[in-house]
Amino acid sequence: MNGGRGPGYEARLARERETFAGQEEIHGNLPPSAHRWSNRHVRPKLEALGVPGLDELIVGQIADRARVLSRDAVVLSLGSGNGDQELGWLRGLAAEGLDNVRLRLLELNPEMQARAEASAREQGVADRVELITADFNTWRADAEHDVVVGFQALHHVLDLEHLYGQIKTSLTADGVLVVHDMIGRNGHRRWPEAHEVVDRIWATLPPELRHNSLTGRTDERFEDVDCAADGFEGIRAQDVLPVLLDHLHPSLFLPYGNVIDPFVDRIYGHNFDMGNPEHVALIDEIGVLDDSLLDLGLVTGTRLTALFHPTPQPLRVHGNRTPERSVRDTRVVDPAGRVSFRPGGTNGERLVRGAGLVTGRMNGIAHDDWAAPSVEFPLLTTAAVETIELKTYLPDDATEHGSVTVSVDGVPVAKADVGAGLTEQVLPVRLAAHRQVRLSLDADWSITAGLGGDRRTLAYVLVGLDLR
Repeated sequence: MNGGRGPGYEARLARERETFAGQEEIHGNLPPSAHRWSNRHVRPKLEALGVPGLDELIVGQIADRARVLSRDAVVLSLGSGNGDQELGWLRGLAAEGLDNVRLRLLELNPEMQARAEASAREQGVADRVELITADFNTWRADAEHDVVVGFQALHHVLDLEHLYGQIKTSLTADGVLVVHDMIGRNGHRRWPEAHEVVDRIWATLPPELRHNSLTGRTDERFEDVDCAADGFEGIRAQDVLPVLLDHLHPSLFLPYGNVIDPFVDRIYGHNFDMGNPEHVALIDEIGVLDDSLLDLGLVTGTRLTALFHPTPQPLRVHGNRTPERSVRDTRVVDPAGRVSFRPGGTNGERLVRGAGLVTGRMNGIAHDDWAAPSVEFPLLTTAAVETIELKTYLPDDATEHGSVTVSVDGVPVAKADVGAGLTEQVLPVRLAAHRQVRLSLDADWSITAGLGGDRRTLAYVLVGLDLR
């Protein structure tokens, strides 16, 4: 691991190890509501694309190659955890008479690798299993792979460009990457248009369906938790798909899920009793609504099951759920023609450009980009930063203005003078690559709008923050 990635990165790694070290079941404990929704709204779409199920998709891709190869088919599983699924693939392949398969299990957590090794020995297949304990973000491929599987692993990766580059380099000419992963907003939060729909549904739910299994409380409002606040869970979920499309080519592509997510997850999903006809009907109705919003292009999918290849292939999709319609351009307002929402505008993520990612809530930025006197947000640099270009705006008739102090982790590092009109200033702010910092902007003046009932205390409009 690269110690130069900074203390924030190491803390996230430690959190990731701690979270999963003791988990002997990482893909289970899904609520019955999730299985109800999946069986009614996901499986039929896969079947229409010629895929009986997810396990069949993975095992089928391995089997197709093992049958025609005169050597072992080499399979790499990303974030393999305890190896339960992977060893199950070996059993299924052996049942088909296919023993020429070698599994490579890439996993960060040594405790999970130890469990995988023990299971492989118990099942008598240890000679066909290779353990690779490494960090996705620094791992370098040292073998060719016929099949690579990303099963709920890619949304944990910070340096997607590096990992995809290694996958592309190591795939054989006829190789395939099987993806079953999350592609929604960073931290698994709702995009604004989906959040509005969830809030409307939430307002109709009885208290027992709003019970939060993590806190034990009944949530009056839907809690849109940022899962990436201190770890790698969903750290770059919204980049998983667009960056992948820059590296590889899909042949099977099924995005799904969005508004349904909170009602079938581990936090609230267990509240729904599948023995209660009213609860079943509600899950079914939300599932239909979710599908309709996706098919109309009013929301984008948060989950993806797909196949990717080193070279272009004929493409199978469900309806109009194409890769092009599934990629969300967060750099612009309303990229898909939505009429009532401003994607990315709520918390200011779209205001930060260049070599940095906002990894949590940006405090002090209003929906119309007006900034409070103090603005703060967590930032993760994706490359070394030498300067920050601060772009601000004040109406020409503004009588109040002054200077903005830029601080990193509470330490002032630069100051900019802000006047009326559009102001663009390049500030010498140096940050190491892959460093988690708390960036704050503090203005030494404030105004109170006071018009049309607007009583907010503001300072300026933040047009953009470019890290170079």
